[in-house]
Amino acid sequence: MKTTLISPKIVPEFHRQIGSELEAFLQYLAIAAYFEKAALPRLAAHFARQAEEERGHAMRFLQLLVDNDADVAIPAIPAPEAQFKDAEQAAALSLERELRVTEEIHSLLRLARQENDFTSETFLHWFVKEQLEEVSSADQLLKMIQRAGDRRLLLVEDFLTRSDQTKLTKEKASEGS
Repeated sequence: MKTTLISPKIVPEFHRQIGSELEAFLQYLAIAAYFEKAALPRLAAHFARQAEEERGHAMRFLQLLVDNDADVAIPAIPAPEAQFKDAEQAAALSLERELRVTEEIHSLLRLARQENDFTSETFLHWFVKEQLEEVSSADQLLKMIQRAGDRRLLLVEDFLTRSDQTKLTKEKASEGS
């Protein structure tokens, strides 16, 4: 007998979300490769980290299904877009992707509420907060790339270096407290 705390109606939607998160993982890997080839290592590293975050998101959904003895299915993932005319197009695709995932998460949350599925609703609240940060970050990066233009992308690289150093300093400070 299966013992699950999540609605049977939301399970196939979680399968689709696993696919969406893995699709984002592959897309960010392709964007990272684009920036690596363009000799922009900080942008490449930024998108490689984003890829790992998306993989982690897929794993969260998968683990929720496993923990609730629900069926697990991983859908086929389409190949990512890998050719970009410039950095702005790659960054714009990133923002579009985050906006799409945000809408998907909101749809899942609406379904969880409709089903009175409190386990899924609670689980999804983390993603709502995460998507707020992801959309803001992607939007900020796109705006910086647009302002810098192709000839001054090294300024964006410099910003990402300083931003990474600030994050490390904050993490170390919070570990000490």
